[in-house]
Amino acid sequence: MKARAIARALSRVRGAGALLAMLAAALTPAAALAQGARTSPATLQGQQGQPALPAPAPSAPDFASDTLTGDWGGLRTRLWEAGVDLTAGYKGELASNVEGGGPTSATEAGQFAFGATIDSAKRFGWPGGTFQVSIAYRQGAPLGVDFLQEPQEVYGRGDIIRLTELWYEQKLDDDKVTFKIGRMPQGDFDSFPCYFMNLTFCGAAGGNIVGDYWFNWPIAQWAGWTRVELGAFDLMAGVYVTNPTDLDKAFAPGWFSGAKGVMGRAEVGWSPKFGPSHLRGRYQLGAWYDTGGGDDVLLGVDGKPFALTGEQPLYRSRRYGYYLQGVQQITGTGAADPGADWTTIRGLSIFFNFIQGDRDTSTLDNQVAVGLFYAAPFASRPMDHIGIAFGRTDYNYRAAESFALERPGIQPPRAEYVSELYYNYVLFHWIAIQPDVQYVIDPGGYPARKPAVVVGAKTAINF
Repeated sequence: MKARAIARALSRVRGAGALLAMLAAALTPAAALAQGARTSPATLQGQQGQPALPAPAPSAPDFASDTLTGDWGGLRTRLWEAGVDLTAGYKGELASNVEGGGPTSATEAGQFAFGATIDSAKRFGWPGGTFQVSIAYRQGAPLGVDFLQEPQEVYGRGDIIRLTELWYEQKLDDDKVTFKIGRMPQGDFDSFPCYFMNLTFCGAAGGNIVGDYWFNWPIAQWAGWTRVELGAFDLMAGVYVTNPTDLDKAFAPGWFSGAKGVMGRAEVGWSPKFGPSHLRGRYQLGAWYDTGGGDDVLLGVDGKPFALTGEQPLYRSRRYGYYLQGVQQITGTGAADPGADWTTIRGLSIFFNFIQGDRDTSTLDNQVAVGLFYAAPFASRPMDHIGIAFGRTDYNYRAAESFALERPGIQPPRAEYVSELYYNYVLFHWIAIQPDVQYVIDPGGYPARKPAVVVGAKTAINF
């Protein structure tokens, strides 16, 4: 990013921070929630902008050492004790295709995120409630190479400012029952951290293959869901409004006008502990059913390929899919809870993701990924972590057939294979730098294309 762009971005940060400070000051007379420990830069990366679920904490965070701007002369601590927790952070991703994928280029994309969390217990007198508002500003440019999955996940949805979160969450029955309602991304289901730069390994995988109606951060949808804890198991069910106008780039809270239907979601989670060391695991099996519908990727209204007949695509009244996901601690110590930052684990963890979309309407058929995290790799570096992953994104064979009919003589896409390695170095508690290398076989899904090598770095800062 050029110097002028940096200056403009920082001016926006200062302006947005002032607005949040004004909001917090207005709420200071009321008391509020005992919020969880402040996020580290590693946590900031892992969220894809999505805050972890709140957790009780006995004392205020150490703003002086955990944030770039400090405690503001004690104001931040007083606000926190009064129930208002202000957060701001920046995540930037620099990448260059040093080999393959077309002409060599280098770009930077980034995101500023601002948030305020308020506790209903101290503010309004009812316990267990949390109100969250978050704004995300994304800027920069993509790498400009034809990939099925972005090498810089933070660029997703382009240069936009979004009201990404405006929701209320309530816990009942000793936190065994949770419900949430408002505007929110879909990352509460199929939840997975975003430590890697390539989108193949980042966040809820549904948004990677059916992103025209499954919206991840920073896009929000009107929604509501409920989760019930049953010992090591939990059950979740929810509904999201399917509205294409949520993709409009205008900064607006979002309305129901333009809604096409709803997406029903269901998920079963399992959080076991294995062996004498109580090694933690998190496994999720879920499915969705969308009544908004979409166009068939191959057939026209006459039941024949529209690429041959010129007819309009056949409209399908429903879309659906399912996923299976797991993260398992292999060595070390630590704790991991649904929605929380997995780097609280110390030692080696393995993960896998699989998601299958609707072959009638989805251009991308399925995605599978496996990998390893190693947190605290050295005794002298307790906050660092390493990751390696391998993944495949499959192009729908029905969409490939339509592609071949529209472009005779050109081989259609099949699948894109990605591997990635990173090392996350926490320089200070408020900044982490992450060198990264990606190797992409069949970029864009085209077997004839030369493999691409992408090198880059991710930077995360807590303000």
